[in-house]
Amino acid sequence: MKRFFILSVAACWFMAGDLSAQFVKITPLGARRGEFCSPDRALVFEDPTGVRILYDPGTTVAGGADGRLRRLDAILVSHAHGDHIGASKMTQSPDDSNATCQSVVTTPAPDSNAAEIAAAQRTAIIASQDLAAFIGAKVQRILGGAATPGCPTSGTTNEMVTPLNGPCVGSIGYGAKRTVRAPDAASGVQIALVQALHGNALPNSLLSESLVAQLSANGVSFSPGGPSGYVVTFTNGLRVYLSGDTGQTSDMSTIVKGYYGANLVVLNIGDVFTTGPDEAAFVVNQLIQPVSVIPSHANEVATSGGTLFPNTKTARFAQLVTGASVYPPLSGVTMEFDGLGHCIIGCFGRSKPRSNSELE
Repeated sequence: MKRFFILSVAACWFMAGDLSAQFVKITPLGARRGEFCSPDRALVFEDPTGVRILYDPGTTVAGGADGRLRRLDAILVSHAHGDHIGASKMTQSPDDSNATCQSVVTTPAPDSNAAEIAAAQRTAIIASQDLAAFIGAKVQRILGGAATPGCPTSGTTNEMVTPLNGPCVGSIGYGAKRTVRAPDAASGVQIALVQALHGNALPNSLLSESLVAQLSANGVSFSPGGPSGYVVTFTNGLRVYLSGDTGQTSDMSTIVKGYYGANLVVLNIGDVFTTGPDEAAFVVNQLIQPVSVIPSHANEVATSGGTLFPNTKTARFAQLVTGASVYPPLSGVTMEFDGLGHCIIGCFGRSKPRSNSELE
């Protein structure tokens, strides 16, 4: 019996390790470790095959030398606003007990935080056509020499194999896709572009003085194309909708849910400039109906000690969501998701959806 027990425990450990290898790891890179802070946007996704993707570095990543990045294969930028492309980069340590959470201590990034990271990490820059070209030009300025080349594509899924020898521009159109595959993997991570409803003006700090003067004289700003979101399909079956900054759209139901079948959603909830908590809850409950959701772009200090503050937009959103589990993105705390959209490891939040009766 003792031998049987030992073998059973060993088998469980083996199975747990094997299952863990099939999870997608998601690590928020925010202003203060263990908290969901006002400026937090950045997330790192790691596929079971080892492909690592950074989404919207914003201002809470310390450029390409930030140790939390480790190694990256691709960077996704939803739109050109400074809090997403990164008009500045963080200088405070997220591990410091005095690290600010309402804002973040930064230094200017004149070529953008996204471009600095792409240049240092030699990543693919995957974004809508005009935005990808803009970031590529900034990478060229950082590195000098020839223009940043286009990313290679192969086969019907427009596949490229990483790691790359240098950064490349992977522009992508709406309704199209690219695939990033690790060298020894049988399949890769598919990245598709979907529409968003939002502004897309570049910060003036990233433009030449002469262009800024002309724009200011006419009371306008410069937008490199339109904003976007993504649906990323990982090799374990997990399908993640990254909303960027957006209002509600019918595509959330017909495309994000109907075509791609997203089972995990990263959704802006900040209100005023994007969907608010009530509107975002409608998106989750009625339009997409995912298994899990990670709130984003709350523009508030949402947690203390990793626990949601009451009377915040994030807390209201979590209360209103009835059909999905809600996991606030706590900086430095890695969550692991199975292919069905369930959080298995590192899950801090409400793992059981509320029913309508519980809200009454």
